[in-house]
Amino acid sequence: MIAPRTEQDENEPSTSIRSRASAFFRSGGVLEKACAGEAFPFEPRPQQAQMAEAVAEAIENSQHLIVEAGTGVGKSFAYLVPVILAALERQIQVVVSTYTISLQEQLIAKDIPFLQKHIKEPFKAVLVKGRSNYLCLRRLFRSSRHQGELFKSETEVELQRIRDWAEHTTDGSLQDLSEQPSSEAWSAVCAEHGNCLGPKCADRRRCFLMRARSQMREAHLVVVNHHLFFSELALRSQGASFLPPYSVAVMDEAHMIENVASEHMGLRLSHHSFEHWLRRLYIPENSKGLLAALREGEAAHEVTKIWEEVDRYYGEVRKWAHFDREGGQRVVQQPMDIGTSLPDLLGRLLKLLDEVVRKTKDPDLRSELKAIQSHGCGMKDSLDAFMKQAMPDQVYWVESEGRRRQQIVLYSAPIEVAPVMRKAFFEGLECAILTSATLAVRGELDYFRRRIGGDECETLCLGSPFDYSRQMRMFIPKNMPDPNESETFATASARVIRHYVAKTHGQAFVLFTSSNQMRLVAKQLEGFFKDEGLRLLMQGAGMPRHVMLEHFRKGPACVLFGLDSFWMGVDVRGEALSNVIIARLPFSVPDQPVVKARMDRIREKGGDPFKDYSLPEAILKFRQGVGRLIRTATDEGIVVVLDSRIVTKWYGKLFLASIPECPVEVEEV
Repeated sequence: MIAPRTEQDENEPSTSIRSRASAFFRSGGVLEKACAGEAFPFEPRPQQAQMAEAVAEAIENSQHLIVEAGTGVGKSFAYLVPVILAALERQIQVVVSTYTISLQEQLIAKDIPFLQKHIKEPFKAVLVKGRSNYLCLRRLFRSSRHQGELFKSETEVELQRIRDWAEHTTDGSLQDLSEQPSSEAWSAVCAEHGNCLGPKCADRRRCFLMRARSQMREAHLVVVNHHLFFSELALRSQGASFLPPYSVAVMDEAHMIENVASEHMGLRLSHHSFEHWLRRLYIPENSKGLLAALREGEAAHEVTKIWEEVDRYYGEVRKWAHFDREGGQRVVQQPMDIGTSLPDLLGRLLKLLDEVVRKTKDPDLRSELKAIQSHGCGMKDSLDAFMKQAMPDQVYWVESEGRRRQQIVLYSAPIEVAPVMRKAFFEGLECAILTSATLAVRGELDYFRRRIGGDECETLCLGSPFDYSRQMRMFIPKNMPDPNESETFATASARVIRHYVAKTHGQAFVLFTSSNQMRLVAKQLEGFFKDEGLRLLMQGAGMPRHVMLEHFRKGPACVLFGLDSFWMGVDVRGEALSNVIIARLPFSVPDQPVVKARMDRIREKGGDPFKDYSLPEAILKFRQGVGRLIRTATDEGIVVVLDSRIVTKWYGKLFLASIPECPVEVEEV
């Protein structure tokens, strides 16, 4: 646990967290002196001090707070300083959650070490990864001992590589491996829920997970990502959380929490997830797996039958949904009329596994079997819930996904996350701080507050300190065709993109909402890019996202065509990015299952789905896209909007009003 704080000197003045946080940021304060010592230029930012005071006040008054802090405010310091002071004074642990790895790395590698040097009292911070990110030495040893009976030869080679790495790693996490193993190899040796011997484990002194948990217990700040946070929130409600107890949480990049929470409050059950689970038990084609090693023929025979029924059931779902090779989505409005014995077969196998567990003496194998059985129970529950549509207020759908191997996935998600968030998140915390550069619609935070169940939250909107009227200029080309006329719009877009990309000689993001549209435009610009010596980096063309960004930053003369994940959470500073082109206003596709269900729910309640959902969501995403351009006080560049609706439709002015004031030119191209 965190060491108790030493008694305060009676001569030391007692000050509030708010006043101490305020003093840190004021002129002549700790931050200014620290910057001078580090040879950093200090720029007083009133918005940063204001946010820090608001965060401190929320902690002191046990309130929840939503803060929109524009780019350049320095929001990470603005929440870190008061929460660190609170953690030290109250001897509590604070969880800080982010959506992107890049922000996590910034906090752990840069911001927190800086504050550790310049806040008087020492404090500890730790980056927490999910349980399955850590190697389990006991499982590694067991896999090695039985590998001939459990795995195919390719997996055996990978396991040998992991064994070699295990001899010298001090971290024991997946990210520390230079060559990432297959999911089959790693899942055989990673730590997993329900498969831990705890103090009875012979490897407990070297256990990487135990070491990580020990560091967690001693830390004042626990840094996680949103996916881990919300998966742990579900475990917390069952009394099985991996994270230490906490009463204060900061959610940075809070614009993503509705979507992430929705993922973790529903279900996802793929053909591959069944395959992966069954492979751990028995592989019919080579007679390998745990049941083969244990000589459990009856249970292995049941697994073979389940393999066949899984293939048949998912094949029937594909037919029912009429999926072609391109894949797609189809809402399941009532239980599908597809006969299957899969639930019964699963139930029979799980009972047989019960018997196998009872008669297995080896504690390692028994632990492994119990974990597999527990996972199987969860999958059966999910299948039952999907087939019976047992969870109220959820939308159910099937999806065909994956470019090379189209696999069928069963999904459900809550139509509204607000009721669950209110109960599981806000009511379980003394203080929640939610912040992002992009939360407000028409200058108000009411829309975001309603969506995430934060009715009791205090709110604060802080603008950016940047001079957008000098740094950014927006262009809107005249006479663009309707973006719904796909081929005509693609041809016109290619012509206009050519014009504006030539102005900045690359150094451009072109943000699309449709992969088909992106490919159409890219095809028409191939010759132009080649002639001009420009390099096209296109999402979905085989290069991972982080590698695309590395190439773009290094340049020179790159043009990046990106989809959803490039609209937000991407930070390219300086001249490398001087031009952001937005192909069309980012309205969600109305037939996406969750979007459609949310719009239907608004309509049922007498609201207007377009005004109450589609429009505010599009405005927020538009703000995110425009926000990619200006990341520092010295950045300059242009934003180009190809969608003529921004000037021809009544709602266009709402998009323009949502971004920082800058010169806007409507021009012939």
